[in-house]
Amino acid sequence: MHRKIKLFLVFSTLLLTTMCRFYDQGGPVISTNGLSCQNYADYRFFEWRGEEYRYYIHEEGAGCSYMCPDGTVREPDIPGKFSASSPLYSASKEDLDSQFCGIAPQPTPTEPAVTVTESPTPAASPTVQASPTATISPTAQRPLLTGNVTMCNQSTNLISFRIVQRPPDLTYKTLTVQISDLESACAVNPSNLSLLTCTLPPSVTFPVRVVVSLDGAVVNDFTYDGTGCIEPGAPTPTAIIIPTSTP
Repeated sequence: MHRKIKLFLVFSTLLLTTMCRFYDQGGPVISTNGLSCQNYADYRFFEWRGEEYRYYIHEEGAGCSYMCPDGTVREPDIPGKFSASSPLYSASKEDLDSQFCGIAPQPTPTEPAVTVTESPTPAASPTVQASPTATISPTAQRPLLTGNVTMCNQSTNLISFRIVQRPPDLTYKTLTVQISDLESACAVNPSNLSLLTCTLPPSVTFPVRVVVSLDGAVVNDFTYDGTGCIEPGAPTPTAIIIPTSTP
């Protein structure tokens, strides 16, 4: 196998310098960002005439080629060996245009800050009224409800949902619930902290969509088909106590 060698001899009256460049026989390393580099190793030998003193230098580098957006081809030399782990291998084209072509990167547009205004909370309840429109937050949050309905009564217009184990902290949170795109007033059941009891919209028709949000971020979005819900006018089941005889 022939090696591509560039041999330079520089003579002076006192110093003889020999420089050899060996190119990597594996061929150029090409990145998807358009940068192509051929690795090489430089060897430099110094020897004083008439003396035994010698000096040796070994340096690695890469001769690269990159085409700018205007079609100009740049051929920079970079220090060190160029590989898939090199920072320039994974650099964006904008970074390469800035470094090799002198093109300033475009500023990243910033979105205006969104101000969230909390609604006043009634003194007797830790809940607030839901806003008419649910806004999905780009930041994923843990759900509040399991999606299971433990009680539904259209005569009393109440419905209870099961809260997940280890629920998110609701302290200083704005809780909003929508049922069939209508706002619903909800509160954690004081006698059973694993239930969230809400009002049903009048004359609701199943199935209904339930959307729960915390501070404007949607944490639940599911559909309840009305299975087991007591219809208007149906008798409310009462407990029957059967006496037992004592011996």
